[in-house]
Amino acid sequence: GGVPKVIVPDNLKAAVVRAAFGADAEPQLNRSYCELARHYGFQIDPTPPRSPQKKGKAEAAVKYVRRNFFRPRGVMDIEEARRQLQRWRIEVAGLRVNGTTGRKPAEVFAQEEQRALLALPAQPYELVVWKQAQVHRDSHVCVDGALYSVPWRWLHQKVWARCTARAVVIYAGEERLATHSRP
Repeated sequence: GGVPKVIVPDNLKAAVVRAAFGADAEPQLNRSYCELARHYGFQIDPTPPRSPQKKGKAEAAVKYVRRNFFRPRGVMDIEEARRQLQRWRIEVAGLRVNGTTGRKPAEVFAQEEQRALLALPAQPYELVVWKQAQVHRDSHVCVDGALYSVPWRWLHQKVWARCTARAVVIYAGEERLATHSRP
């Protein structure tokens, strides 16, 4: 029912295109992930490469779910797996006593963490995919097998296509070049 103020991705490509190596380097973030962050209002603070002390215990949580939820189950329908995982999360994982804190995760969330979340936006996020494209000599770019026109002065240049289910918008840097409805 809410959004954390800061997300610390572990340099996964869906969030971080290029990690920052060195104090002066800036990470290059995935454009779609940045739009997601703007929509929900959270800050992206990527984990520095080769800094396990700054990653928290995310890997331990993944191991816990894999060893305690997935191991005893066989192959099942995805919807049934989702229902069982939701029930397991509430009835088992949320009520266990955490070995580090000595507290139940569900109680910590309800008493401390939930009120720190940002409110969800009124509108759901519309999935956006950014793709780099080359403007061909006929003043078109090819995106997902369809051709979209671009002003001629951008011939042979690389541009970005912002793709949603309804539209493709072509950008050169931050300048909008063209907007097209999606077929």
